[in-house]
Amino acid sequence: MVEKTEFDAEVAANAGVMSLLNFDANALGQFAVVPQGFAVESLQQFQRRPNRHEADHRFVSIASLIEYLNRFARPETMIAADAERAYIECCIDGDKVEEPSFKEHRAGFTAQQSDKLRAWRGICEKPMSQVQFGLFLEERAVDVVVPEAASVMDMVMTFDATKKVVFKSSIRLHDGSRQFQYVEDNEARGGVTLPDHFIILAPVYRGMEPQRIKFMVRYRIEEGALRFIVQMHDEEEVMREAFERCVDALQAGLNDKIPVYWVG
Repeated sequence: MVEKTEFDAEVAANAGVMSLLNFDANALGQFAVVPQGFAVESLQQFQRRPNRHEADHRFVSIASLIEYLNRFARPETMIAADAERAYIECCIDGDKVEEPSFKEHRAGFTAQQSDKLRAWRGICEKPMSQVQFGLFLEERAVDVVVPEAASVMDMVMTFDATKKVVFKSSIRLHDGSRQFQYVEDNEARGGVTLPDHFIILAPVYRGMEPQRIKFMVRYRIEEGALRFIVQMHDEEEVMREAFERCVDALQAGLNDKIPVYWVG
């Protein structure tokens, strides 16, 4: 049976254990063998600084992530991008080829949709009446570049003027727009011509440059009333390309070239 003194000597010799009397607050990686089972306990909490970085920061701005990585990135830093989740994960203390790390220093970025795009996507696939669509266009006319803002406001006034008429039929015109014929007091009174799409100028994600985004408008007549359904054109492709712009901006802003691995 090994005597306690022999055990202490062996641990001290092979594991570099020090007594609290020899503790150096400026040194790293210190530990002690505590009685009652001789458990090994870290003394990190008593040191002036921890043994290594332990952080997991979440950013919603590419500019902030770039600034952080330019401060802390190392040659072994790893970056992974997931277009489906619009998310970037950075492992700053990544593995070296023959030297794995604890991977405890991390930073992440989640792309946040701009307020303008969120407003337009919020009405997509939701049938709206003339009044509802008119109120939306009145509020968001500032976003629209096609047709011009003046035309959008004319449309809003037309909606208000014809909200009590009965629509009977529609004709598709050569430019893609539609003309809706209506009657009032059982007499034919005229028609309303409406575009088949709107193009807005807005950033897809916060902090990024504005881009042209197309929204298709579908119309139908229900019991004499016009109904509107808005759909984002090529939605999946637009969102993917916008996220790729985030990744491009990240790589362009880094002081040192760090490869990005696409996942998902």
